[in-house]
Amino acid sequence: MAILEEALQVNGDTARKARGLPEVSGETHAAMPGYGVRLSRVGDPKTIGSYLSRTPDTDQPTIAELEANVPVEIEADRSVDPGRAHLTITIIGAGIAGLVCALALRKDGHRVTLLEKSSFSKHKETGAATSVGPNASGLLLRLGFNFEAAGANVCEGFLSMNGVTGEIKNKQNLEWAKEAYKRESVPGNVRPWALCHRVDLHNELKRLVFDPRGSGPVPEMHLGATVEHVDTETAEVKLADGRVFAADSVIGADGNNSFTRYFVEPDAKLKPWGKSCYRWLVPRASLLLDHDTKQFVQETGYFADVAGPDRKLIMYPCRKNTMVNFAAIVPDDEMETAGGEDWEHKGRKEGLMKSFENFCPETRKLLHSAGDDLRVWQLMHITPLNTFVKGRVALIGDAAHPFLPFLGQGAAQAMEDAVCIANIFQESTLVTSGADSVPELLKLYDSIRRERANWIAAQTERNGLQEGEGGPPPSFVLEMLDNCFKHDEWDNTNEKLADWHARKSDQKDA
Repeated sequence: MAILEEALQVNGDTARKARGLPEVSGETHAAMPGYGVRLSRVGDPKTIGSYLSRTPDTDQPTIAELEANVPVEIEADRSVDPGRAHLTITIIGAGIAGLVCALALRKDGHRVTLLEKSSFSKHKETGAATSVGPNASGLLLRLGFNFEAAGANVCEGFLSMNGVTGEIKNKQNLEWAKEAYKRESVPGNVRPWALCHRVDLHNELKRLVFDPRGSGPVPEMHLGATVEHVDTETAEVKLADGRVFAADSVIGADGNNSFTRYFVEPDAKLKPWGKSCYRWLVPRASLLLDHDTKQFVQETGYFADVAGPDRKLIMYPCRKNTMVNFAAIVPDDEMETAGGEDWEHKGRKEGLMKSFENFCPETRKLLHSAGDDLRVWQLMHITPLNTFVKGRVALIGDAAHPFLPFLGQGAAQAMEDAVCIANIFQESTLVTSGADSVPELLKLYDSIRRERANWIAAQTERNGLQEGEGGPPPSFVLEMLDNCFKHDEWDNTNEKLADWHARKSDQKDA
């Protein structure tokens, strides 16, 4: 263990010296092979504790937290070697979008710093699973993601039911999807439709991002980092504690309530969409014990949509089919108090039951399964942005295009954004264009991603409308999912990048 700890210490120091950064006092912790990242957190010197997953046989943290250091300015010198193939990049936000981006950039040799406002201490087991469609799973597999380790299960079927009458409108096995979305450029030539708990997805991404055995320099992460200013021209980020991080580019991955978004489009504002969402998790075994609820979960991997005139209940399994994730969508005017804009606002079961009082007994039994983990938040949307970039700053994920939950594409589109930027910043491009071309390359990212992401966001809103609200026909959701799933952003970006290189070559020869 001492040898491993020494190796991790050298890894961290070498990475810092290569970036020209000042040494940081602290420790690395090797309780779980695969972690050698240096972490800092502003303020409270207490240990982070459980913010990373534990090994099964120990209660010890996998990473020790560093105490806050004296504010220091960290500079990236773009003038020394304008044609160098690697960049220094600051990512604001360490959610799914930020971590996927950090992982992809790291593999290309870039020096990445993650600034995360939270302490990760609130990663509780709230009802928050997510769909990882083939368009996203293929990207994760290329980055070494282990779906088995993340407890994911394959979506094996789709069920649509009238929640008031109990009539089954559509039920189909999705075995065909395993063949339909294969891609030779993906390891194993398979892109599954995976269903994951967000905590498990996040933990597996953290494992990959901070694994010292992975390719590329291990990223830095600073927790409790509140951003005060982002300079779009110099790519400098100033924190509330006075520290300044300078880089070649800044990527805003700070979610729906993005602070970075203000510096790209100052007038962009979130607005209530008109509905709120309750979420909770239930052990699948408990639903199998009841005759009325058994029909919804007896077949593994089924995604169910139980709809009424202006509300619906969505459910699907996660954690290797041991847990069932529920999302109940109701009109805002039925909420006694406005739900929060995050997932930590506690919901009232009485209010949930009242909103579905006209649904059939089988559906109401499903709703009765909600426990103390019931949460509710108000669904918000935004007028599509005119640009995802400004100068050396780019937005990805919900910071660029907040998604409603009606097509399960929010996380997937964030991953597409992340991989697009990383592929554009690949070594072959930077060898010829250098760090000075970052603003131009980010415009290429915007041209590739904005139209697709905004279009899918619009179709997601359309799919959120029920039949009584002028919504689309039942066939619409599967048609739209097919449109999303068949896309591969890894290959698409590389094709667009090749076209960009060709145009640059033609301009040079002209």
